[in-house]
Amino acid sequence: MLRINLLISSIDSRRDSSIPLAYIVVLSLRGMIFNFILAFQFLMYLITTSEGYQAFSKSLGREFTLFGTFSYLIAPVISVLISVNRVAVVIKPMNMWFTNPNVFLYCGLIAIIVLISLIIRYLSPCYIIFMVNRLSHVAGCAPDRHPITDFQNTYTIILPFSCMIVNLSITLHLRFVRNNSYIKLWKNFKTRVLQKEIKEDPIRNASQPTYFSKLRAKRDVLMIRQTITIAFYLSFYEFGAFVTKVFPNLYASLPPIGKDVYFYVRMETIPVMNFFIYFVETKKTRVMVCRFLKRETKQDLGGVSVSNHRTVTN
Repeated sequence: MLRINLLISSIDSRRDSSIPLAYIVVLSLRGMIFNFILAFQFLMYLITTSEGYQAFSKSLGREFTLFGTFSYLIAPVISVLISVNRVAVVIKPMNMWFTNPNVFLYCGLIAIIVLISLIIRYLSPCYIIFMVNRLSHVAGCAPDRHPITDFQNTYTIILPFSCMIVNLSITLHLRFVRNNSYIKLWKNFKTRVLQKEIKEDPIRNASQPTYFSKLRAKRDVLMIRQTITIAFYLSFYEFGAFVTKVFPNLYASLPPIGKDVYFYVRMETIPVMNFFIYFVETKKTRVMVCRFLKRETKQDLGGVSVSNHRTVTN
């Protein structure tokens, strides 16, 4: 429900340039598709017999797994795009490389590449089907797997983990720049290592950050913090898969309730991620959603709504 409200409210506030509309729309749609596919598969398992579920898996299991995997893989790749966005902003703050139309274009290209890689596997004998009764993915050529499957299982965790490292590095860099730490370190290096006397620059020392530079720095840190959070949650999900693959005997020895808890905790990290990033952590989008819901309530009561196209500062 939060994703739906976030998606609708962000589209309604699309004139507010301070809102990352493209990222919110893409990640919200991705999450909605992923949740729908997963919930529908569980529903079919609950309302049908064992034979009926097997028939469903044979007829539509490949397609549902294809689009479910597609909707999930979009998230770690988009986290890489957000990291590149942050690096570009640091290198050239006023660049126009990541406007909302450009971000939609980049996301479209990413989606095409990911979908093609999955269709190649889908058309091969080593297609993948997610089985609810096993809470795992089963290869059509088991115990063998398609090279694309092995590649994704092995290296997907690198994407969120590397994004976390990149964004932590950017955060440290921005703090060093704001605090003139680079200048201080260079002065210490010259005085202690090169034995050179450094003259103080009164103009540089007297300069203070302007209001707009502070505001921009705050937005930069907010986006970086969001990307780190996305990377953390995705890394947690992928780390669970990594542990299962490295220690299969340990996972197999768990009781059924333990396997169920393990699976559901991993799956719930994704919706929790969206809720935490765009509602708990980000005041701007939280205010945007609350304002939209308040307006909808007023309309239901016959009240007068106000414009949603004003900028809300953090």
